[in-house]
Amino acid sequence: MPPPHAKQPHTGAKASLKRRVDVILPAGGRISGEFAELAGVETKALIRWGERTILQRTLETFHSIDGVNRVTVIGGDDVLEQAREYEVEGVVREGGSGPENIFRGLEWLRAQPNPADRVVIATTDLPFLTPQAVAHFLNACRDEAHIGVPVVRGEVFDTHFPNTVSEYVSLKEGQVTIGCVFQISPEALFRARPQIEQLFEARKNILAMARTVGVGTILRLLTKQLAVRHIEARCQKAIGCSGYAVMDAHPELAYDIDTIEDYKIALKHFAEREASLKRPVEGEEFS
Repeated sequence: MPPPHAKQPHTGAKASLKRRVDVILPAGGRISGEFAELAGVETKALIRWGERTILQRTLETFHSIDGVNRVTVIGGDDVLEQAREYEVEGVVREGGSGPENIFRGLEWLRAQPNPADRVVIATTDLPFLTPQAVAHFLNACRDEAHIGVPVVRGEVFDTHFPNTVSEYVSLKEGQVTIGCVFQISPEALFRARPQIEQLFEARKNILAMARTVGVGTILRLLTKQLAVRHIEARCQKAIGCSGYAVMDAHPELAYDIDTIEDYKIALKHFAEREASLKRPVEGEEFS
């Protein structure tokens, strides 16, 4: 649970899950140069967002959801110190890569008594994350799927976050982007660890990626004939895990801060939302 002094964001109705989950929060992402100078930190999770950091807001989000079992944070000393202030159950030192950090978290969870059979992995650069957005996605995941992925429609994201710099993939279902919160089966991921590490290494090499995901998949993508069902099927074939894409996930799951431009635009959205919350409702100013 968060410490007594932690401020809980106003999030509306209580969010609850249909099944118990553990949570892994990788928090090792670094920034540098002008971005780090503007943000005042070199770790994305420690960027201040209002009165709290993005990491603190993320922890508060998951602590406020009924059905969350344990939370573990993976990062450097500065991140782990802040996690301990929030009485996080697991604090794990970061490794040398993204997949290694995930598996360090999974190994810690597996060593605990009575672990949940599903784990949520959420990045710690999502400043607009809400309990309702998380719960909506997790409750829509199919019980039998090894990996659940949130899919956000481009027009919905643009409406919710206008004037953002967004990159979409054109599928048969339309332009979409992927959120940064996932539900996974830990045991299935352990079995697929070699293939997952191979995909991670190939992520910036189009030829290597083609060998991994298949030329047919890439051709369908380039000709806008690739559908969500093709991706789910390819996931099964490539890494031996059944995947399920949750269409129409909430846009808050997809606003991650990767660049200084993302950060500047997000600050404007945050300021506008804060101002709208403080603005009196018509007829209340004289009450």
